[in-house]
Amino acid sequence: MSDTRSRAPLIVTALAGVIALAAGLWASTTLFAPATLDTDSLHGTYLNGGRDITEFQLIDHHGEPFTRDQLEGGWTLLFFGFTNCPDICPMTMLELGQVRRLLADEGVPDVDRVRGVFVTVDPARDTPERLQQYVPSFDPQFVGVTGALSDIDVLARDLGIVHMRHDEEDDEDYMVDHGSAVLLINPDGRLQALFQAPHRARQISSDMAQILAHHGRI
Repeated sequence: MSDTRSRAPLIVTALAGVIALAAGLWASTTLFAPATLDTDSLHGTYLNGGRDITEFQLIDHHGEPFTRDQLEGGWTLLFFGFTNCPDICPMTMLELGQVRRLLADEGVPDVDRVRGVFVTVDPARDTPERLQQYVPSFDPQFVGVTGALSDIDVLARDLGIVHMRHDEEDDEDYMVDHGSAVLLINPDGRLQALFQAPHRARQISSDMAQILAHHGRI
């Protein structure tokens, strides 16, 4: 009988420890787990796990190097276009500018770490100076990116963006055909989602709010 009495506190303590451990595991997996992402409800295409982006060497509209490292640390909406584009490019950039404002209205934290990047497919005309006039007009946080056409091709091909100069070489008013997808890059610098045209700010911001909540961080 004395042995039973002496073991009773140990049993109670052990049971309490098991209960505490179970409660801790439940809290860590339930209370602090990323929100479940319903990909069927998204307007864009979500890439589970993300996809690596190749190394590239470009410059931003301040003349500073812009590489894959600059895509890390926040969420990036990346779009390829050119400043002489008469319709799709300015319309898309307007929508992307609204995305950040809508995210702020929805109470998404650290919206300043969500930015847009405009990569030109017309570096002959889109100098850093030209991009500095054009890109921030849609949102002060947006960055214009240019470089040698061959270097732009490296990034465009890796992200599945096709572009082609449309008119004759000596035509100063030439157009450039290009893919119009908006690409969402995660804070690890990986391609996380893509949005096909036509682009709607409310649809993109709704998707981003869900994706950011799922990842649990900006």
